[in-house]
Amino acid sequence: MNKYERLSEKLKNREKVIGTTMAMFRCPFILEKMNRDDLDFILFDGEHGVFDVQSSIEMFQVCRLMGLPVFLRAQDAEYHLIAKAIDMGADGIMLPRTESLEQLRTAVDALLFAPDGRKGMGGHGQMRKGEKYEDFKKTRFLMPQIESPKGIELLPKMLEEYGEYISAVMIGPYDLSVMVGTPCDIKSDIMIESIQKIFDISNSYSKSCGIFCDDEVLAQKYRDMGCNVLWTATDKDFFLRGYNEEMAVLTKIK
Repeated sequence: MNKYERLSEKLKNREKVIGTTMAMFRCPFILEKMNRDDLDFILFDGEHGVFDVQSSIEMFQVCRLMGLPVFLRAQDAEYHLIAKAIDMGADGIMLPRTESLEQLRTAVDALLFAPDGRKGMGGHGQMRKGEKYEDFKKTRFLMPQIESPKGIELLPKMLEEYGEYISAVMIGPYDLSVMVGTPCDIKSDIMIESIQKIFDISNSYSKSCGIFCDDEVLAQKYRDMGCNVLWTATDKDFFLRGYNEEMAVLTKIK
């Protein structure tokens, strides 16, 4: 079983899934070193990071050669921003600020061929080597992010109407903190309540769910709260941790 099939099975069975983010470093060599057997996916951040479809193409190609599932966090729910990413080799999309059925309809249309969607046929990275047309949708992934009270309120309806296409429900904690009135305080009472509600709704529909985790401490906390997708840290975070750790040792040398 390849990593695409394994990720699909893990998400369907709500097993633990580990992913991380490339947000700032456009370097295939770093990406190659980050690949591990226990890494389930890597996401390129087109919302808050330096990436868009055009700047991600060579990175998508490296991931494809490594057999590592790769997602793009799209800038918005627009057909061309999603379909082009799939054409260029992305295996799935994370959709920020999801709070309407229309956004999900656009995402499905851009991600999948008819009759499920309306994606056009084309693009050098659209199909993996040896992949059959009828197998395409089995390992293409859609992860909407719930980042507002409106999104939470509509989540049951989203899962009822589009649950078959949603691979996992994800949370952007910092954007959500702004929308619930405690900007950047992701540990406020209303934030913990909101996060728990999203996890509970997702689990009640037997749907995988996850959240961005700054570090392993938060990953464990959210895991204990009921999520299974541990989307943890960014390239910049890993760099700074290693850099600051080494500098702290160097400054102690006499």
